[in-house]
Amino acid sequence: MNNMTRTLAYVVVAVVMAALAMWKGLPAPEMNASDFSDTGKEYYPDFDNPNEATGIRVVTFDEKTSEIKPFEVQFKNGLWRIPSHYDYPVDGEEQLAKTAASLVGVKRGAVAGESELDFKRLGVVDPLTEDETLKEFSGDRLTLTKGETVLVDLIIGKEVPGHSGFYYVRKPGEKLTYVAELNIDLSTKFSDWIEPDLLKLDQNKLRKIDVRDYSVDEKRGAILISDYFELKRNSQSDPWVMEVYDPQTKKVTETITTLKTSELNEMINSLGDLKIAGVRPKPSFLSSDLKLSGEVKPSREASLFLQQRGFFFAQSPDRGSLEIFSNQGDLTATTEEGVAYILRFGAVFTGNEFDIDVGSAKPNKEDKEKTEPKEDQKENSDNTNDSEGKKESRYLFVSVQFDPDALGEPPVKPTPPASKTPEAKATQAKAPEAGKKTEAGKKPAAKEKAEEKAEAKPDAKKEEKQKQENASDKKEDEKQQTEKPDPQKE
Repeated sequence: MNNMTRTLAYVVVAVVMAALAMWKGLPAPEMNASDFSDTGKEYYPDFDNPNEATGIRVVTFDEKTSEIKPFEVQFKNGLWRIPSHYDYPVDGEEQLAKTAASLVGVKRGAVAGESELDFKRLGVVDPLTEDETLKEFSGDRLTLTKGETVLVDLIIGKEVPGHSGFYYVRKPGEKLTYVAELNIDLSTKFSDWIEPDLLKLDQNKLRKIDVRDYSVDEKRGAILISDYFELKRNSQSDPWVMEVYDPQTKKVTETITTLKTSELNEMINSLGDLKIAGVRPKPSFLSSDLKLSGEVKPSREASLFLQQRGFFFAQSPDRGSLEIFSNQGDLTATTEEGVAYILRFGAVFTGNEFDIDVGSAKPNKEDKEKTEPKEDQKENSDNTNDSEGKKESRYLFVSVQFDPDALGEPPVKPTPPASKTPEAKATQAKAPEAGKKTEAGKKPAAKEKAEEKAEAKPDAKKEEKQKQENASDKKEDEKQQTEKPDPQKE
């Protein structure tokens, strides 16, 4: 091939490549050119009040577990709850308002994708798709609602390379993908929406800590208590005292007044530092104090479900009824207000964040969490957890009861006055009569004042008569002086 032929070939190839590039950039045949006119417009122009949102739902796809992870917060029945976490109550109004505010006025920027063929490249596949081969290209689907009304519904894909804060965004049901600037204030971590402090315990108010170490005889369904001791103090300033009990007779066998302060403080601080990592629903056949409700009997599946988590049904040594016990013993912490927190420690398991939060991501299937690791697994547990993003956690049943004994001695009822003898009653009856005579001898105040006025009137009359007599005598003297004869004239 000579130089001219080679040059023409290059020109032809260049023209073909340019034509292909132009064709790829044109709208798909099923699209209208008018679709591009939405550039610069808001996705949801009618959404301008973030406070009207009453629900948010975020659906993501976990590539490591190949599972869909939903997270949802809703206001229903007068409370904010997390439906994706067994309707656990939260204080979500403020957080939801912040997230909703960051979605007001989100605009469509430049067109980044024109058809479904671009979804995989931009990471905007709907995570709720039924096509398993596409789920790994899913974005995060974020939906705001007001009751049953959808306020905002967007699929957020990859971040635009070299442009921080800009993402590929698609509206479900549309084929066009746009670039949009987003600054979403949203956390899908369960612990960020709840009060993680389990007991909210004021350590200064602790007055009693009961610790029972026991094992469960599964065949007999009985509790075998090996150790039972109680730590107590009367006030915050008093030292802690330990009383050791006989598990069978429940009588004090030893009283220890000198304790290891460091170990004691470590145990008390551990109670105050207990944090909620995840939740599971309490089986419906259990009452609030973790005993069987009425005549209900747990099924074999329910019993197995609890056993895998370190809890067993056994006969209560106190009440004789079937209730829940754990394979790691229990602890009761009581405050000066009489609030008793009963903690039953179950099995340890290893899982990722979602496993710990809520268990299996797939509904109607049994949790796949592992219980206490075997001895040969414990040595490498730390490395394994770090490499796979997993960590250990423990199942814990918590119940609260009222202990009136923690309030101290009950108040004593006031003693009524002693009954009086007949002589005292007679003396008391005469006393008012004497008082009446004394009072009778006195004149009423009104009458006394009237008499005072009556006595004052005669005095006034005498004074007036004296003035008149003095005036008469004066006139008589003046008359005599006038009628006296002049001696010179005589």
